[in-house]
Amino acid sequence: MIDQELKYLREKMDQTVFEHASFSESRKLAVYQNIKQETSKRVPVIFSFGIVMSLCATLLIVALIVGNPFEPASSVITDPLTSPDIERVVYEDDMMLYEWISDAMDRGDHHFYKDQLVIDPNYYELNEITRGEVVYFTYPEKLRTNPTMNNEPKSISRIVGLPGETIYLKDAQVYIDDKKLDAFYGRGRDNVYNRPLFEDAKEYDTKEYIIPADHVFLLGDAWWRSFDSRDFGAVPIENINGKVLGYRKWK
Repeated sequence: MIDQELKYLREKMDQTVFEHASFSESRKLAVYQNIKQETSKRVPVIFSFGIVMSLCATLLIVALIVGNPFEPASSVITDPLTSPDIERVVYEDDMMLYEWISDAMDRGDHHFYKDQLVIDPNYYELNEITRGEVVYFTYPEKLRTNPTMNNEPKSISRIVGLPGETIYLKDAQVYIDDKKLDAFYGRGRDNVYNRPLFEDAKEYDTKEYIIPADHVFLLGDAWWRSFDSRDFGAVPIENINGKVLGYRKWK
């Protein structure tokens, strides 16, 4: 009787918990063995209760460690490399200094405009374009001829979408290829400076946008203040003039 119930339990756990969670075969086997050892000491009635309790405990552990076990990991895009902190870097001769006067990247502490920025104009000659990086770029041609640009053909913003991806904003969340962008710059409400989003996030929803080849989608951290790819579309990679390394480090 117990063996039959164990077999049934194993089938159900394979179809639910272990199908979605990050369990190796050895970890699965250990769970089964522990349940069998514990339940072999009980009578069938208590064993039935043990099945329920073991399954509930397993689901709780999975939820605490890996999140919702029934939401496939493939439904989320993460960025473990990009930090919200802005480093202090030494300015070198082959770099450039830039004083930015906009608050379109602010997250509540005058980010990017409280000190001189150091930009490496040669960075992408040796490195690939990466999501999350703040870049110095030239506006698309159609904007550079617009008199309202006040002779400011260049700006800074963050790379959020890469070539070929489909991107949109919904309920203060960035989605890429229908996957949540789980990063501080992908969740609009994480930015305390995005006060209007807390009142009416849907006002900043966008339609799906397919990023052309050799283009990137730029988004300011302060969505309600930023003039970015939501307004002028994706930017050609050739318009990326350098990477913002951080604030100038004064000796």
